[in-house]
Amino acid sequence: MKVFEYEDLDEVILVGHSYGGMVIGGVADKVPKRINRLVYLDGYIPQDKKSAFDIIPGLEAIYKERALKELGKEWLVAPYEPQVWGVTDPADIRWMKTRLSPMPWHTHDQPVRLTNSEAMNIPKSYISCTEYNNFHFMAQKAKSAGWDYHELKTGHDAMITVPVKLVQKLEQLGTN
Repeated sequence: MKVFEYEDLDEVILVGHSYGGMVIGGVADKVPKRINRLVYLDGYIPQDKKSAFDIIPGLEAIYKERALKELGKEWLVAPYEPQVWGVTDPADIRWMKTRLSPMPWHTHDQPVRLTNSEAMNIPKSYISCTEYNNFHFMAQKAKSAGWDYHELKTGHDAMITVPVKLVQKLEQLGTN
C-alpha cells in the first residue's frame, strides 16, 4: 500500500485477475481515496472475513491434491498447465511454462478484512472470460450486484490469449 504514497498515485484503476481479485479488494480497503475503479478480470470477488477457500467451492480440496508434499513443500501448490486456462497457442504455452511457479497455499486460507465503507463505494467492473466456466458464478454475482459488466470470448488468461482486446476494454473502462 505504501507504493501509492511513495509514487504519489491517485485516480488509480486497479485490475485483479483471478486470485488478484482478493488482493485488489484488500488494497481498496486500505487506500480507497486513491482508487477510481476496481476491475475484476475473471477474478475472485472478496467478502469480509472470508478466504479464497471460503468463497470458491471445492478449491481447498483441489489445492490439497496439488500441494507439493512429495518435495517437502506442502505450503506450495503446483502451477496448472497453461491449457487449463484456455491457452492453446504453442508459442504462448512455451512462454508461459518458463514463467510458471508454485502458489503459496496460505494466500488462499487467509481471510480478507473489508471494513472501510469508502472502499465499498468505489466503482467496480467485472470482465468475464466466457470460455472458462469456473468463474461464471463470480460473474453472475457481479451482474446481480449491478456492477459494470463486460465479457471477453476467451479462456481465463485473457492477457495472454486476447491482449489487444483486453487492453481496449481496460482503456474503455479508464475513460468512464
